[in-house]
This record gives sequence, C-alpha cells and structure tokens, in this order.
Amino acid sequence: MNYITIDGPAGSGKSSVASELARKICFYHLNTGAIYRAVALLWIRSGMPNFSKDFIYSIEKIRFYMKDDTIFMNDLPIGDEIRTLEVGKVVSKVAEVSEIREIVTRKCREIVRGKQFVVEGRDIGTIVLPDAFLKIFLTASVEERAGRRYRELISKGIQANFEDIIGEIKERDRIDSTREVAPLKPAEDAVIIKTDGLSLDEVVERVYKIYIERIGFVKDRNS
Repeated sequence: MNYITIDGPAGSGKSSVASELARKICFYHLNTGAIYRAVALLWIRSGMPNFSKDFIYSIEKIRFYMKDDTIFMNDLPIGDEIRTLEVGKVVSKVAEVSEIREIVTRKCREIVRGKQFVVEGRDIGTIVLPDAFLKIFLTASVEERAGRRYRELISKGIQANFEDIIGEIKERDRIDSTREVAPLKPAEDAVIIKTDGLSLDEVVERVYKIYIERIGFVKDRNS
C-alpha cells in the first residue's frame, strides 16, 4: 500500500489533488511532471539541440531527489521557473523521447522506493508504478483545464493569455495521447473521475473515500 497514482491530462487538477491527498493521509507527494519540465527547461537553455547521445547522457547524470516535498535537481530546488508557457509549449516534445522517458521513469522509482507516496503524472499507473495500491485518472474539459491553468499562472504573477493556454493544452493532449512510448491513457484498473464543476475539496474527498474503502477491502481480505 505504498503508492497511490494520479494520472490525467494537463490542467486536470492532478497537482492540487495529489498534494492535498498526500497531506490528508500523511504520504509524500511526487509531481513527475516537474521533472519533465525541468528537463525541458534545460533543453531550452541549451539552445534546443538535437536529442543526441550527449544530451541524453547529460540528463542521465542529473541527480533528482526530494527534501521537504521539494524536488531538487543537482542540489538546486525546482521552482516556478519551470511553469512558464515557454516550457509548457515544449515539454511534451521532450517527454516523448523514449530515452528521456526511460531515465525519468527510473529516477522517479528511485525517489519513491520504500516510502509512502502519492505520485502524479501521465503514465504513473500504466508504466512507472503499475503495481500501485490505488490508481486514479482525473479528466476535465479543455475549457475547465485552461481556466485552472490561467488562474494558477496569474496567481503566481506569471503573464498568461487564456486562448494561448487552450491551444497549448490541446496540442499537449494530442502529443501525449498519440505518442508511441507511454501514451496518456487510464490504467485498466484506474478509477476515472471527471472534475468539471467540482471543487478541489470535493475531488480530494472523493479520492479519499475510495482510498479508505480500498484499505478496508484489503484488511477484510487479509483477516
């Protein structure tokens, strides 16, 4: 019962739900998308080179770890610099490179090994942690997701345009769901929750109830 996975498309509420659920049940929280965004930022700062062996090897050498719910990359905390629209426009392109996905998947497994984690992403229940105790897949309309992302960016003082965000989300959905390696889709045993019109507290409470029911089911089977 170490892992709970929360997957879903961009802006579906994964980060907020995963963070609140982890706090509620005293688990750690890992946002795997932050790692892909950090890699995408490095790619941008490198001049967006070809995904050569040298670039892939530079990603392999990076040390990712967590401290106090913050992800560190080579001893530097990952912050809001990865949340810009510039990064958002290229992160799916970076994430569809099979060698990068293999590296990030391995590093994520190393971070959570032996601990209790709520892990969020796009392929956590299907690829990264297929044996997770509970798998949740969140979804919502494009407009709902764009609105959430817009409000999030504005609240952090990051300039944003609503129509640009809609376009970014549609393009990320297309890339994420059609890529050959680890496409975005619910695990066969995932619980699917559509979050349109639901508050954060309502979604967290719904997932929490599923978690409690699952614990009770496991205890009954083992008694």
